[in-house]
Amino acid sequence: MRQSELYLEKANRALRAAERLLEHEDWDFAASRIYYAYFYTAQALLLTQGLQFSRHGQVIAQFGRYFAKTKLIDPRFHNLLDMAFELRQVADYQVEIPIDPDVVTDLLREGRHFIEAAATYLKQLSEPKEESDA
Repeated sequence: MRQSELYLEKANRALRAAERLLEHEDWDFAASRIYYAYFYTAQALLLTQGLQFSRHGQVIAQFGRYFAKTKLIDPRFHNLLDMAFELRQVADYQVEIPIDPDVVTDLLREGRHFIEAAATYLKQLSEPKEESDA
């Protein structure tokens, strides 16, 4: 299994963990896991360009540069990645600010779409290209 596929599997596991946390109304911890699902998905995609970054800001920025701006992946996923990062910052480091469960639920749903889009992209990369009869 390629490293990019391993990142997508980790992203799926993060979403499953978030679902379990949502069942117990742990909105802040669920938001954190959801962000990591987006982060791992972005890392999987960046690997297809031969890029790997450890800093979150670099992953977000370079995902925007290589995938959103070029529209290799729907640009809305870059906005969602950024939104998930901001929510995770609040969820992980603030105790007075409530986390909106509807926002967390929406990010979870969209996270599934992001992973599906990434999986489709990876599959297209691995399919042999058809040669034209010229």
